[in-house]
Amino acid sequence: MSATETVCPRTPEAILHALERKPEWLESFQQEWMAAAADFSADAPAAVLDKWHPAAIACATPGHLDEVEDMVRRLDAGDDADLVFYDEDGRAWSAENERRPDRDRR
Repeated sequence: MSATETVCPRTPEAILHALERKPEWLESFQQEWMAAAADFSADAPAAVLDKWHPAAIACATPGHLDEVEDMVRRLDAGDDADLVFYDEDGRAWSAENERRPDRDRR
């Protein structure tokens, strides 16, 4: 499964809505957004949107955070059997850093 930008527009309202799933992230975004608005710089709000947009995309993508959180729990427990990771080129790798056959990431 992969998160895509199509699930969350890069607007403050869309990001606020998407981050409702993670209250601690939402609170941090709101604090940073208010600080940026008080900065009176055109670049400050844009920087906050740039920073938080990927998190909002992850929150807005059905099942994405559940999948990531499950993977983190498994890795913390030392259970990496059958986990597949993807590099920046979309190639699949095992936790043992062995190349896996390409397959659909969805």
